[in-house]
Amino acid sequence: MHVRRLDTGRLVLGGAVFMLVLLVVYPIGRLFYQSFRFNDVLALGNYASVLADSSNYVALAHSLEVSLATVLGATILGTLAAWMVARTDVPGRGFLRSAFVLPFIMPPFVSALAWRQIFGPAGYVNQAYMSWTGATSPLWNFYGVDGIIIVMILNLYPFVYITALGGLERMNPELEEVAQISGSGRWSVMRTITLPLMAPTIASGAVLTFIASIANFGIPAILGFRANYFVLTTKIFELVTRSAQANSLSAAAALSVLLAIVAGLGLFFQRVVLSRREYTVLSGKSIQPNLIRLGGARMALLVLSLLVIFVTSIAPSLAILMTALTRAYGLAPVPGNLTLNNFYDVLFVSQTSVRAIRNSVLLAIGAATIVSFLGALIAYIVVKTKLRGRTLIDFLANVPYSIPGTVVAVAMILAWLRPIPGLRFTLYNTIWILLVAYIARYMAFGVRSTSGSLAQVHTSLEEAARISGADWLQTFKDIVVPLIQPGLFAGWFLVFMPVLRELTISILLWSTGKETIGVMVFNLQESGNTTSAAALAVLMMLVLVVANQVTRRLTGGRLGY
Repeated sequence: MHVRRLDTGRLVLGGAVFMLVLLVVYPIGRLFYQSFRFNDVLALGNYASVLADSSNYVALAHSLEVSLATVLGATILGTLAAWMVARTDVPGRGFLRSAFVLPFIMPPFVSALAWRQIFGPAGYVNQAYMSWTGATSPLWNFYGVDGIIIVMILNLYPFVYITALGGLERMNPELEEVAQISGSGRWSVMRTITLPLMAPTIASGAVLTFIASIANFGIPAILGFRANYFVLTTKIFELVTRSAQANSLSAAAALSVLLAIVAGLGLFFQRVVLSRREYTVLSGKSIQPNLIRLGGARMALLVLSLLVIFVTSIAPSLAILMTALTRAYGLAPVPGNLTLNNFYDVLFVSQTSVRAIRNSVLLAIGAATIVSFLGALIAYIVVKTKLRGRTLIDFLANVPYSIPGTVVAVAMILAWLRPIPGLRFTLYNTIWILLVAYIARYMAFGVRSTSGSLAQVHTSLEEAARISGADWLQTFKDIVVPLIQPGLFAGWFLVFMPVLRELTISILLWSTGKETIGVMVFNLQESGNTTSAAALAVLMMLVLVVANQVTRRLTGGRLGY
């Protein structure tokens, strides 16, 4: 009697698709369904309620105000930085190339904390000003729209810098050379040839900045709450955590859908920009870009570049460190006021901080490990099979990272608020809902990091193993996994880093005993324990720096900051 052999390949890959549906399709579907559920019936009542509330229009206007101003400032700063590195003979170009990306290592909410400690009412600059002048009020209150926009620009300009730098370095210089031969000066060539050709690339970075800024929660929360300045992300947070109205979750779902639409319009615009991009201006061969000889301006631009690096990276890092080492917030950082007790407290005394560190590390390790392997299976379906619908599978894996984290968090609340059918427990108010949300949010990293490696694995290697009697699972374990290990490790660290510092999702999903580092830093800051918040933030950044260096080493500098 012939016994049919179990097809392990279909079983494993089918399980991966099922997990993708459970992690992504179900929560997002539940979000949309709940947004139309009003007083236990399907209706447009939630959208009517959201659109009738004038405060939501104010929050939308604030979101657009902050995002558009951030795009303008980040585009100017990022483009100038990229131009100096790629097209001038400014000294130290190699150092500047990496240094301009440093703001990416500092989490946005930590950057907001740092600048609050510099320019807040009790910040170092205002304290020095009042001490020197005898004034009784601060020089500048950093809370509100001004502070939010400035910190957004300083934190997000690398989006434009990275995209513009890549375009400038790969641009075919022949058109510029022709213009120079025709008698045009270098500055005229840059204005009439270089910038117009680079416009689509710069616009792409600007759109990425818009999406990141409109989805940001940490900066508007830390610098906006005390000034009663709300954007869409903080408005949703308020609706979920501070509202007692009957349909608050449904209203939050409706507002989340609107936020996703606004962010989606930015993503759609980016795709339109890229589809119209003139790729013929890029050279596929190794090229040497035309460098502008700055002459006497070389040192002036170097000083300006170092000033930008100091303001965007060094000053906030020093501010966080000084606050972490100070006995009490507001004291001058002189030797008599310095102590290591804040680090000792968050590492050994405060059980809540110790628990938050442990939770974040375990969640980061768990999410990174699961995403690496689940992402590899999904990437295998997309790259190595001819399964009908694999493009849709790839799209679904990228959806949670393409929409604001606040939207993902609300979707997870609605999906897992009630007990799982057939079971007696619920994921809500447990640490597992955080793990599920992180896996869904960063699934795209696991898929993208292994797709390139899988494309390089020749089909003949798998066929040889199958001919030798190995089933699909053995082939994948013994042939494919060893060959894609660099991609797996890179994906692991690319997930570990953002999960460890995550705030936007965690702030809506955490519960007592399930705190994370990001939530703990935020809560300590909001409760007035600024020095402990700073100490915990410094420890988090140290781990992030190490993880970033490991990622760069594993990928030869291709990934990481």
